[in-house]
Amino acid sequence: MTYLCWVVFTAFLLPILRSAIVSERCTRNSINLGKLIDTLLTDYDVHLLPNAEGVNVTMELHVQSISGISEITADFSLDVMYSEIWEDPRLSFKHLNVCTTNITLKSDFRKRIWTPDTCIINSKSSHIHSSPSENTFVILYENGLVWSNFRLHTQAPCKVDLKMFPFDSLSCEVILESYSFNSDEVRLLWHATPVTLMEKVELPDFEMTGWSTDHERLGYPNGIWDRAKVKFVFARRYGFYLFQSYFPTSLTVISSWVGFFFDVRSVSARITLGVSSLLALTFQFGNVLRHLPRVSYIKCLDVWMIFSVIFIFMTLVELAIVCQLNRWERERQIGSKVLGHWLNQIRKTRKEVKPSNGGGEGGGLRKRLLGLGGNKAPPATTEQPTEQPKENATPGTHTVQPTNFAPLSANSKLIENNAANEDAECDGRPPRKKAEFREAVQRVFYLFCPPDRDWTVTSVQVDRCSMIMFPLSFLVFNITYWSIYFLKMDRPM
Repeated sequence: MTYLCWVVFTAFLLPILRSAIVSERCTRNSINLGKLIDTLLTDYDVHLLPNAEGVNVTMELHVQSISGISEITADFSLDVMYSEIWEDPRLSFKHLNVCTTNITLKSDFRKRIWTPDTCIINSKSSHIHSSPSENTFVILYENGLVWSNFRLHTQAPCKVDLKMFPFDSLSCEVILESYSFNSDEVRLLWHATPVTLMEKVELPDFEMTGWSTDHERLGYPNGIWDRAKVKFVFARRYGFYLFQSYFPTSLTVISSWVGFFFDVRSVSARITLGVSSLLALTFQFGNVLRHLPRVSYIKCLDVWMIFSVIFIFMTLVELAIVCQLNRWERERQIGSKVLGHWLNQIRKTRKEVKPSNGGGEGGGLRKRLLGLGGNKAPPATTEQPTEQPKENATPGTHTVQPTNFAPLSANSKLIENNAANEDAECDGRPPRKKAEFREAVQRVFYLFCPPDRDWTVTSVQVDRCSMIMFPLSFLVFNITYWSIYFLKMDRPM
């Protein structure tokens, strides 16, 4: 009989009991939330702390997106899901025998309970998304644990240092603080996983290289407040500036050297090339600076642009030197032609005068010419007039011509110095040491720069030297520039 009853129970009554249990399954609609909330908030004071010794508030950030970074306003914008968790024993409902361990409530419930009043203290502007309703919720656990979440948009400041621009990096901070309670009442703590990213942050000009969290305490006149900080580090993408600034300016500087291969007489073409290169470089520089703040210190790109301008300006200076040397060369050529014409006229005159005067005067003139070619120096103050009668000269008149003086040789200068020293010894004065020192310096100078060498510099030589020196100096500048700034760079390549 017992066995028969067990079979009947198993076959017929057990399925009925199971269906009854399933039909009474715990759901949100099976809980009277209104009555539960009213029961929990009976005699609840929102002005009292959940714990008299202070409340620990754990925070967590879930970054949804970072929309942009501005160097002009020195800030960045981000959308984030901000969560804060604390424990309020007064909201525990474990003793009410509710069939669930947690309940999700709307944002209105938050206004009826105690909250830590945390805020982004350094934000320029912040607001909770409403699309279309307010993006907030509160989860209440049976042990009184409260989890509050917001989806908000904030605009926070960044530390902008453009000394290494465009190879710089920016750091942007979000600082959280309880606006109403000091550190004795509310202590802010980061979650074990404080920051998470929904997706990789991709920006046109920047790349996020990392983030870090920190905790500090700041003193105010009425107490000490806890602060929780999170810092995002962004590295600038410099590929745009390489292709839009560095490469074009390098080509502009190199194109200004084409004038070295022009003819010296192509002055207008070389001036046009130099001025056009200078204007193009100025336009490129201004186009970059238009999107940057006006800072008083020198940036990395400024050094490049300034030296590029100097290189182009030096090509114009080189052109001015070449033009001046070319003008002197033309003047020497014209002077040599005039001198040659004048000497030809003298030779013709001598040929005409020689037959009429016989050999006596010509012999004297030949002796004087031979005397000029020797090493003996004529007296320094003597002038001997010579009479050269001409065909149309009137009787009783004569022409006086000064005798040319031969240049003093090195030996004659030494003889004069020795004579001066002997005169000084006869007069009881010491010899001239300054003259000896000058002679020693002159010997050393002649050792490296012989006086018989032609040191004349021509315009063609200057152009040829510029063809080598300008590219070489620009190469040295590039090596120095990139070596220094790559060593200073504190960010990954």
